[in-house]
Amino acid sequence: MQNQQKSLPYFKSIDSKPMVFLNFIFGLFWVFFVLVFLGGMFFILTSSSKETGFDEIVTIAFFFIMLFGIVSIVVVVMYSRKKIFTTTIIDEKGIRYINKFNGLIVKDLPWSSFTKRERLAHVFESPKCDVVASTPMKSLFDQFYWPILVDNKVEIHSDAFTGKHYFMMFYSNRTELIKTFLLGLAHYRPDITIDPLIFDSHYIHSENYIIDYRQKKRINILSGLFCVFILGLLYYFVIYK
Repeated sequence: MQNQQKSLPYFKSIDSKPMVFLNFIFGLFWVFFVLVFLGGMFFILTSSSKETGFDEIVTIAFFFIMLFGIVSIVVVVMYSRKKIFTTTIIDEKGIRYINKFNGLIVKDLPWSSFTKRERLAHVFESPKCDVVASTPMKSLFDQFYWPILVDNKVEIHSDAFTGKHYFMMFYSNRTELIKTFLLGLAHYRPDITIDPLIFDSHYIHSENYIIDYRQKKRINILSGLFCVFILGLLYYFVIYK
């Protein structure tokens, strides 16, 4: 059976490490986004129609657009504030998601909470593996999915192994987190099956759990060059054609 190895590598706990500069830039983007809406409302409220150059209907429409944007941001923040976490910890107990800004454990998933996908009532066909991954549209990172027990009910948990905070979104050791997650399953839940494609997609050897950093770097460089090539072609046809 999958995950039953004769000699598994030593399991070592891991904490996520943030990419400070990229997280700061990403967080500033959202701050700028909020300031744009606030500035728009302030401009409308403090300026006359002569200063804005808008008639009454356009002014009212612009005001409500800005108001809708601000209200939407507030609703999103209020809805997600209890789910926001900055740090992911994987150890011999399981996976914990922590918000280090307030010291709260947002979610705790012990290894014992993992369960078989066949226990899902709405699944008509038995899936090949319990832990699977896919890349949703409009997402830079693939999402991992596996069933867990919550109050004796089976739910699907998803994790991209990234943070869920506007200033703590990106981890510098994401691949290492994924490797530790897979190795933790092999040590503590060998009954849970894993899609073999997950190992290949993240350059992790399925037996010794060594990350092939050379291959990972090579693919990243080729992907970057391909993107530059496509952007160059688009620029050429837009400017010179």
